[in-house]
Amino acid sequence: MPTLQERLGDLASEAPLRQHPGDLWQRGRRLHRRRTATAAAALLALVVALSVGMLPLLGNGPGEPLPADRDTADLHLPRTVHAPHPWARGTADAGQIGPLAAVGLAHRNLPDGVFGERREQALFGVSAVDGTSRWLEEPELSADVEMQSLVGWFALSPDGRWLGWVRHEPAPESDTFVALRSVTGWAVMDTLTGEVRELEDPRAPRPLGTDVFEIEFSGDSRYLLTNYSRTGNDSRSDRLVAWDVTTGERIPVEEDGHYWLPSLGSAPTGVVWSRGRDVHRVDPASGRRSTVTLPGDVVEASWGPDDRAMAWIEDPEGNGPWALRAGPSIDAIEPMSLGVQPSQLLGWTDDRHVVVGHDRQDVRIVDVVTGTVERERVEAGGGVISVPLLAADLWANDLVEAGEPPTARDPRRPWYVAGGVAVGAGILVVLVLLARRRLRA
Repeated sequence: MPTLQERLGDLASEAPLRQHPGDLWQRGRRLHRRRTATAAAALLALVVALSVGMLPLLGNGPGEPLPADRDTADLHLPRTVHAPHPWARGTADAGQIGPLAAVGLAHRNLPDGVFGERREQALFGVSAVDGTSRWLEEPELSADVEMQSLVGWFALSPDGRWLGWVRHEPAPESDTFVALRSVTGWAVMDTLTGEVRELEDPRAPRPLGTDVFEIEFSGDSRYLLTNYSRTGNDSRSDRLVAWDVTTGERIPVEEDGHYWLPSLGSAPTGVVWSRGRDVHRVDPASGRRSTVTLPGDVVEASWGPDDRAMAWIEDPEGNGPWALRAGPSIDAIEPMSLGVQPSQLLGWTDDRHVVVGHDRQDVRIVDVVTGTVERERVEAGGGVISVPLLAADLWANDLVEAGEPPTARDPRRPWYVAGGVAVGAGILVVLVLLARRRLRA
């Protein structure tokens, strides 16, 4: 009875040899490598697919630009101005959120290297559409955000469409205090598109000789108002200029020769400013001018939406305290008792109600006909550094409650997770190959 080994030997000797045994060995090795590579590629593909699928869950989420071109009646001021989460995305990758209800300063977290982070002061905007907030990070804008207050450096148009600011020389590494840096010009940004227009006078020196200046929008949001000197640092050579925000045209509205800065005001059309008891008004497009003389020194004057009602803050003694006067027309202006000292005129809710600021959060809504006063609050949320700028036209609409901004994460975290998964998958592939080799041996 032949053994199994003998029977297999006989079978092998009788089988036809169609290929050299060495070729069969190489063919088997190639087939084994292809199967191993296919398995590794499939495993890596699965890892990549899982990593990409996890990005929206681990990151800050997709930022869809909000509809911006809305009727003014659909736009609102928030009762609380919230800054975005320090790790929230900005307009560079999440899109614009204009028109803006408010602009503020807060601290933001930014990646520094692979694992580090740094904290910087940054500008944010609050949407007038739904109250969401987002970091404003256009390159031309972010380089000029290094101050502790927006007043005197930034301006928000009454309709929330335009943001204006002072441009200045880059700060030396050893000095980040903006007040010590020279002014080189101004800029306006369309909050709907993020487009920035730089404003400058080619005949003015570089840097400008102005060290104290005004920056504000006209009441109709058509002009950015600034003052500067063409001849150097001479306080009597400053002139008040209206810049058309859509064309960049420079229109002087007051010639030089005044020692003090003008006190800017507002009206439904044109440019308003005051000196002493005289309130001046000019239409830059037509050049039409008018002047009204009031009974006391004017700190700020404003005409109502009907262009008849008027309110103004006066400085009776020349050094305070300030007081409010208002009426349905210039001929019917009366003192208004607020119980507190007014600080600025923030806007109008309608033809007969003016909004008067008192401090950081407290405002008074005054009926210029009856003198009745209602108290309102617009608060700055946690982390907001300075008093936010508000879009004055939106006082005409109801204030809305704004929820806390959503929590965001370090934008590098998804890549950390994906990298960890990829490294783990690579280790797994190596272990599988080693195990197969050990079994084959």
